[in-house]
Amino acid sequence: MTDVSPRGGTPAVSRIETRSIDYVPLHERGGKLFDQATIWFAGSAQLLSLATGAIGISMGLNLGWTLIGLALGAALGTIPVSAHATQGPHLGLPQMVQSRPQFGRYGALLIWAMALVVYWGYVVLGGNLLGATAAELNLGTSPPVWAVITCIVALVLAIFGYHWLHIAQRIITVALVIAIVVYLVGLTAGGLVPASAFDLSQTFDPVSFMVVVSASTAYQLTWAFFVSDYSRYMPPTTRKSAIITFTTGGLFFGLFSFMAVGAICAALLPEEGVLAGVAVTGDYVFPGLGAILLVTGGLGLLGLMAMCVYGGSLTLITALDSIRPVRPTRRIRIVTILLVGVTGAIAAAGLPEDFLNTSFAAVLAILGYLMGPWTAVNLTDFFLVRRGRYSVREMFRTDGVYGLWNWRGILAYLISFAVMIPFMYLSFYQGPIAAAMGGFDIAFFVGIPIGGAAYWLLCRNLDLEAELRVIEHADKDLESIGKPVE
Repeated sequence: MTDVSPRGGTPAVSRIETRSIDYVPLHERGGKLFDQATIWFAGSAQLLSLATGAIGISMGLNLGWTLIGLALGAALGTIPVSAHATQGPHLGLPQMVQSRPQFGRYGALLIWAMALVVYWGYVVLGGNLLGATAAELNLGTSPPVWAVITCIVALVLAIFGYHWLHIAQRIITVALVIAIVVYLVGLTAGGLVPASAFDLSQTFDPVSFMVVVSASTAYQLTWAFFVSDYSRYMPPTTRKSAIITFTTGGLFFGLFSFMAVGAICAALLPEEGVLAGVAVTGDYVFPGLGAILLVTGGLGLLGLMAMCVYGGSLTLITALDSIRPVRPTRRIRIVTILLVGVTGAIAAAGLPEDFLNTSFAAVLAILGYLMGPWTAVNLTDFFLVRRGRYSVREMFRTDGVYGLWNWRGILAYLISFAVMIPFMYLSFYQGPIAAAMGGFDIAFFVGIPIGGAAYWLLCRNLDLEAELRVIEHADKDLESIGKPVE
């Protein structure tokens, strides 16, 4: 069996991960809980988060109210995302395979299509922003060329896989923490942020505040599609409370810290773009710190892009396997990674340079609307309905107990999305209730609990005892299927 861990002394090709959507056997389970914090800290404390942080300032909120809205939204989004991290150690499977019990083998195809759009979209946005960052740093060559170069680097990292992604994000986290702490302490100690910026008696607008909360919630929720992809090599004995705690720490502090940087830059230099704002305000502390922040934030974004290429590959293989069973070989991993990464690089190079400034908030909201109902159904099934009792083997059977279509999950998703529509507020569509409330967009906070409740009610007559009898026999020799397919 090929070792998938990054130990030295083996040919380079053997260091490429072999596993994709297949079950990770117990003898390959390991890892550190702290890695769940570092992979998400680095994945969240990156350049794209700057744009989310600046939204409140651009809408007229002061820095104090913007930071409160960002913290609230990040916390609300972190709760469900962290809960998904427990599913990886429990099942030893990537996140998207775990949608089959709720939606069915064919029914989950729509969910996987949405997940693929999210992954691919972040690769495109990331490459585009890294190209602009290279231009800000005067690194030479045009932004589209840098967009392609960074996408290729992310693609290579994704090919080597799970363990190397964790190692990269661990190193990047250390650099990010140092840069962020120096920046924030330097600005505060130097009195460079006026106290009036935190005056909560000024510039409060409830509609703008809710936009900030919703945007940061939606942004955090988009990670839910692939959280357990990066915890599935953890042992099944990993305590749920422990992995939730570490994942929460990485997600919340990583996201909030860089959103705060974006908000500070926008407050101090409202006429500048976020990248220029980081460069200039960083140099207020000492010359060169702005460039250091951009580079470290760029590395975090590069790591996130690699994670998205990796997750996109897993989702694509899962979808293909649903249509026609596939052998999860190393070759199919590489082919699907190339497909996601190369097309993402081409799109990133062609995206307008001002895309983040003009369309990012709307993109975040749409992504949140699409995936909020999924997270409600998936978590309700895992924690309240089936309570973690699944058959890995049955998830891969074309005639398995979970079926081709699960009307309960599909209907609950549609109900959840439908009830959100009147509460949506976008530039091109204003729901009647949101419009009546003056632009308040509380779609997530209505749709997610209703989706979860609807699924729970629809499953009240689900014959779980029959499922358990099947599971008892189906997974008796589960470890025997754990040999990697080359």
